[in-house]
Amino acid sequence: MTDALSVVEFGPFRFDRAKGVLWRGGEIVRVAPKALDLLAVLLAAPGELVTKEELLRKAWPDAAVEEANLSVNVSILRRGLGDRPDGRPWIETVPRRGYRFAGGVTAAAAAPRALAVLPFRPLHASEEDEALGLGMADAVIIRLAATGRVVVRPTTAIRKYVGADPDPREVGRALQVDAVLDGRLQKDGPRLRVTAQLLPATGTAPLWADAFEAELQDLFAVQDRVAERLAAALALEMTADERRRLSRHHTESLEAYRAYTRGRYFWTRFSPAWMAKAVSCFQEAATIDDRYALPHAGLADAFVIAGFSGLIAPRDAWDEAARAAAHARELDDRLPEAYFSSAYVRLFRDWDWGGAERDLRRALELDPRSAAAHQWHGLYLDLRGRLDEAVAAIARAVDLDPLSLVPSALLCLQHFLRGDHAAQVREARRTVELDPHQLVGQWALGLALAASGDAEGAVGAHRLSLEAVEGAAVMKPVLARSLALAGRADEARALLRELEDDAVGFASSYQRATVHIALGEGTAATALLRRACELRDPWVVWLGVDPMLAPLRGDPELRAMVAEVTEVR
Repeated sequence: MTDALSVVEFGPFRFDRAKGVLWRGGEIVRVAPKALDLLAVLLAAPGELVTKEELLRKAWPDAAVEEANLSVNVSILRRGLGDRPDGRPWIETVPRRGYRFAGGVTAAAAAPRALAVLPFRPLHASEEDEALGLGMADAVIIRLAATGRVVVRPTTAIRKYVGADPDPREVGRALQVDAVLDGRLQKDGPRLRVTAQLLPATGTAPLWADAFEAELQDLFAVQDRVAERLAAALALEMTADERRRLSRHHTESLEAYRAYTRGRYFWTRFSPAWMAKAVSCFQEAATIDDRYALPHAGLADAFVIAGFSGLIAPRDAWDEAARAAAHARELDDRLPEAYFSSAYVRLFRDWDWGGAERDLRRALELDPRSAAAHQWHGLYLDLRGRLDEAVAAIARAVDLDPLSLVPSALLCLQHFLRGDHAAQVREARRTVELDPHQLVGQWALGLALAASGDAEGAVGAHRLSLEAVEGAAVMKPVLARSLALAGRADEARALLRELEDDAVGFASSYQRATVHIALGEGTAATALLRRACELRDPWVVWLGVDPMLAPLRGDPELRAMVAEVTEVR
């Protein structure tokens, strides 16, 4: 007996008795409600005779009806179900007595509470098609997350699978979700074919599968259909507003959308050449559709990264990022991405701590399920020295995006600020395991090893991080500091001279100051920190909490700089 089960499966069908909904795969079977009431009674006793009297009593508990009504609704139900694979009906008639459900019934897997959407894989890999596949995944993620009815891992969690062919079940276990949406796309001239299946992290049978064909120009309609049918398969009960958000488009221009998705694809590479390509794509998207807010948010992100990493002079970067973020907010004042960049422009350019926190809190209000919103708010709290609050914010980011590099690196930072270097090393090694070839992990590991006394290990990690950014200026002083701590002063000074002579990129005065501190040259370090303040070097917001500045904490000039930079305005 299956009376206790609300959701059951048989053959290709899935029946939710509590909701009165019957699916065949991802499609709802349109059957009269009273016929579904009969199905519920029959499924409660699969393989057993259910008498006509019992069916009438249970399906029509408050009314006296004739037996003809029973026959009619059984016929309706049989037409909706069709025949079993062997040609026999699902519902057998027991002459003069009643009916029997003839198929096997199993308890359905619980609807996934958390899922991941893999980048849709193109049949023939190319840079443009991989960007399109990531864009497809991003669109489905945004639509499902907007319903608020299921936890969806953010795009940052699945970007590393672009161009890969992972086992969806391994991905599910790694990302700590119940199910994974695995999709394929194939372009044939102007036609686009998309297939998708929702696979449980454990087990083999798909929870849902479907295929869609359309003109490439109808890409948005395909995205809507994938999201809508997946939402139906997940039995998400949504309000009218949630359904509106499910089908929301930021632009109606396919060309603008494709330019934007290419920009985000390039942006994730984090190197001078790729960042320049990202900026070009964002500018192209904004030109094609001047009402499209996301490319301006993308430009703001790109300029913040460029200024932070030394690709261009900070003041120039902050001004460009501020303009882009402001324009994004003018076009769509409910776009969380624009508030992240705006917050850090306020912080880096204006030292406006109050304004930055307001923007970050606004981003959280707009999307409380955003891992990015929680992680950037957590970083801000660390910079303010509010470590307990920061721990909670970063823990929430990790919960939402457990395998993302940035929250993991921020956990390393937590241990660094608290002086727990053993825990810092453990978390840093975990960060590297997430992606050994990414800048963030090796940077965090080198910092942790240096703090724990393993300077040579720090040198090795920071050489790898320098390779990851193709020799960009941002990592040279980081490596130079590790060399200085390892007693290799000549090599450290040689790297500092490279930074002075390097015509490409902006060498952070703040980071160079940390090298001089490691070399025992406090006077030179203080002068460089003052220069960093004058240039609006983004790293100066660390002045109040950075353990690397510990040897200078008694210097009155440093205390004055800390007060100047960290005063809440």
